[in-house]
Amino acid sequence: MLFNKYVFVTFIFVVVFLVISVLLRKEVETYAMYEANVKLDRILTNQKALHSYIENDLKPVIYKLKDEGKLYQKFFDAKILSFTYIARNVYEIENQIYKENKKPHLYYKLAANNPRNDLNKANAFEENIIKMFNENENIKEYKDIVEEEDKEFLYFAKPVTPNKKSCLKCHSDPKYAPQELIEKYGDVKGFHEKIGDIRAILSIKIPLDSELQYGNQYYTKLLVIIFIALLLVYTIIIYLLRNLDKKNNKLYEISTIDQLTNIYNRRVFDKDIHTSVIEVTRENKNLVLIMLDIDFFKKINDTYGHQVGDAILIKIAEIMQKSTREYDRVYRLGGEEFAIILKNIDMETSLLLAERIREEIQSHYAEDKNITASLGVCEYNKKDDVTLFYKKVDDALYMAKDTGRNRVVEYKES
Repeated sequence: MLFNKYVFVTFIFVVVFLVISVLLRKEVETYAMYEANVKLDRILTNQKALHSYIENDLKPVIYKLKDEGKLYQKFFDAKILSFTYIARNVYEIENQIYKENKKPHLYYKLAANNPRNDLNKANAFEENIIKMFNENENIKEYKDIVEEEDKEFLYFAKPVTPNKKSCLKCHSDPKYAPQELIEKYGDVKGFHEKIGDIRAILSIKIPLDSELQYGNQYYTKLLVIIFIALLLVYTIIIYLLRNLDKKNNKLYEISTIDQLTNIYNRRVFDKDIHTSVIEVTRENKNLVLIMLDIDFFKKINDTYGHQVGDAILIKIAEIMQKSTREYDRVYRLGGEEFAIILKNIDMETSLLLAERIREEIQSHYAEDKNITASLGVCEYNKKDDVTLFYKKVDDALYMAKDTGRNRVVEYKES
């Protein structure tokens, strides 16, 4: 019972630690996702600002210069007129800075189905995303966790602003496109688009390695601290349980063990005799009860004093314990009266045991005080109840004392 209690506490400790470990691991993943989304938000904000600047500030200036004749009408330079070109190069510079600082680089791509520059050609996965956005205008973005080469990334895709009228100057019929654009890219790729078409997506992959690594370091440190804290709590609980067990054991000992002779007391005897009767009745086994009473014990106390009397009680209890089998139980019923419950034993062997105890007591005190004992022995009859069984062995003890003491008497049915 006590062992199970400690196992239960240990089990709870392990379960709590595992639950905390799982929750912390989830928090690490949540933290990594949060940081990745912060980065993504910055990228999207920068991309939106860059696109707005090119379309609303830079291009109108270039077109005005053309109209004013300060630039020739066929002027085109991707470095200042192509959002795709500008954005790609800005992020290439940014990734170069990341590389120099030994930080993981970002995957940034304006992926298109029909780009002029093959660097912007959408892969099969990105083509499906573009198709999805064109077929369902209610879908505004796509986000997922992807794994590549055993590394995790936050993938994000968002459609580039659908074609506006200003976009068609470079993306409708080639005959309307700037001559320098035709000369640079040809008249096949990037044309024949319509207003409202989503020709490209912003395709971003943000590595989660650095966030997960930092989170795992935090996770490990915190887990160690929690483990030590839980272990301390566990140790305190076990310490308190052990102290409680010691107190309970002491209380149990006080309630079950005779404090003078250190053998079982009357309370345990009453419980054991009932249990033994039920057990041998169910299993059809033998049960024998021996009762012992020290002869003239009151006179011994009066003559030699209670201290000597106590020593005699202790010695006789010791003799009885040494004479019985390991699993037999010896009891002090009160005063100078003792009992032994014997299971799975015949009457002949029980009588020999009782006689051996009597002789040992007589022999031990033959030259000093001449202490003797009388014993009654009775075998349980399965027709009897506990009260009658106890009365029969008590009758046998009374007969031993009535017929001269210092003898063993077997109870025999009349």
